Amino acid sequence: MSNENPVPDESTLYIVKRTILDPRNPSGLTSTTTLPATFTSLPPAKAEAKALLPKQGYDTDFFAQYEVKSDSEEWKHGEGVIVYAEAPSGEVFKVGIDTVPNLAGLKADDGGRVMQPLYHVVQTLVEYDSDRSGTARYVIVEGTYAERGQAREQALNALLDEDVTKEDFVEYNEYDAGSEGPFGADVVVHAVKEGGENILVSVTASR
Repeated sequence: MSNENPVPDESTLYIVKRTILDPRNPSGLTSTTTLPATFTSLPPAKAEAKALLPKQGYDTDFFAQYEVKSDSEEWKHGEGVIVYAEAPSGEVFKVGIDTVPNLAGLKADDGGRVMQPLYHVVQTLVEYDSDRSGTARYVIVEGTYAERGQAREQALNALLDEDVTKEDFVEYNEYDAGSEGPFGADVVVHAVKEGGENILVSVTASR
């Protein structure tokens, strides 16, 4: 006999991610990433990603280029990206979805959205080895937690395991909780690989 009301699968979190890249900033390349919504189901996460920029007050007609991914066309803006837009000033907007295991057992509302405050462990990889401007960069959500302390503990160990130690990096710095290092208050670890790739590990609150 089939179950007419199956228990929803909440083993995976789908995190909506918005990144704004401003290559023309006179003080140098700037990149801002926010994580405005988290879901335990993919369809509402996709719907939120597609509607995010208009919901945040952006008129789609304002953009010089505005593309939304569909399943029926070839997509050239990267895996996980749902919306790609370019402003007339040169700013690039990307809205996508990152997925992580729901290790904290977070619960969603009836619409599949996690409503409680969250803390995300985020890695930013800046490939200075291939592009000295820092334009080649990738922001990846590594984990999501209900407590800041738990997220910070995970962030401190995000780059390390039994085969990788701090000494394997050309440079490796940790920043104390409550202090603001050279990369901002959210950054917990800054590491540099041989060849020049920089890695920033942050604890970012949902907002």
